[in-house]
Amino acid sequence: MKSKKIILIVLAILIVTLAIVLIVKGAVNNKDNGKLKVVVTNFASYDFARQIIGDSDNMEVVFLMGPGKDAHSYEPTASDIITIQNSDLFVYIGGEMEQWTDKVLDSLENKDKMRIICIADDIQTIEEKEIDDSEEEEEEGAFDEHIWTSPENAIIMVNTLEKTIEEIDRKNAEKYKENAEKYIAVIEDVDNKIQEIVDNRVRDRLVFADKMPMQYFIDYYGLKVSAAFSGCSTETEPSPKTIMDLENRVREEHIPVVLYIELNTGKVADTIASDTGTKKMQIQTLHNVSKDDFEAGETWVSLMTRNLDVLKAALQ
Repeated sequence: MKSKKIILIVLAILIVTLAIVLIVKGAVNNKDNGKLKVVVTNFASYDFARQIIGDSDNMEVVFLMGPGKDAHSYEPTASDIITIQNSDLFVYIGGEMEQWTDKVLDSLENKDKMRIICIADDIQTIEEKEIDDSEEEEEEGAFDEHIWTSPENAIIMVNTLEKTIEEIDRKNAEKYKENAEKYIAVIEDVDNKIQEIVDNRVRDRLVFADKMPMQYFIDYYGLKVSAAFSGCSTETEPSPKTIMDLENRVREEHIPVVLYIELNTGKVADTIASDTGTKKMQIQTLHNVSKDDFEAGETWVSLMTRNLDVLKAALQ
C-alpha cells in the first residue's frame, strides 16, 4: 500500500511540474514575435482594434473568446489567462456577461506593466429592461453589456481604443488615427442607411422569436420590440404562453418577419412563422460571430450591412 501511495505522490508531483513548465513555455511563446499585444474579450472590440491597427508590424490583436461561442457562458482557460497576463493592452466590457474578468484581473501580477480598459466606461449604459411579450424580467439594476449594437456607441468604442492604442505605440499614432477616422466613416455610412430604412418604415416594431440583445440599437433608432426573452437569457425554450403572445402580436400588428439571432437555430422562429404565415430572418447582433464568418474576415460593418435587407423586410 505504501509503495502505491508513493507512486501516486510522485505522479502528482510530475503532473504539477509539467503543468508549470507548459505554462511558462506558453508565456514565453506568447512574447516570441516581439509585437505589442492587444487582447480583447468580445468581437466588436476585436474588429474595432484590428481596423485601427491595420497592417502594423508593431502590434497585433487577439480575440480571446474566439468565434462560435456564447459570450454569456464563456470562461477563460489557463492558456487564456496567460494570454491576458502577457498582453500590453487588455480590453473588456465587464458586467454580468464578463463576471470572470474581476477574478482574473485581481490575480494578475503585472497590472502595473500593462494597460487595462473597460470599454463600457465611456458609454452611457442603460439598465436591462423587460421587453414586450417576453418570457421573463431581467434583474433590475444590471447594466446591458451589448453596447456595440448602436452605431453611436460603436464610434465611441473606436475612439476610445484609438486613443489608448496611440498611447502605447506613439510612433505610429498618425497611422492609427487615420485608420480610425476611415472606419468611423464607414460606420456612419451604415448608420445613415439604417436610418433611411427607419425613416421610411410603415411599422415600428421588431419581433424577436429569440433572445433580444439589441436594446441600444432599438433605443438609438426609436423602435419598439417584442421578444421571446429579454436580453440574453440563458433559457432556450419559451413557454407556450410566450409563443402565443408573440403570435398574437404578429397577427394584430401585421408583422411580416420574425427574427432570430446569429449562432441560434431559429426553431422558435420557425414555429411562429409557420403558425402566422410570416417569414423568419436572421439578424446580426454581433455578440459573437460564427467560425465561417470569422474566417471570411467579416467585420462590424459587413455584418451590420447584412441587417439592411432584414430591417427593410421587417419595417417597410
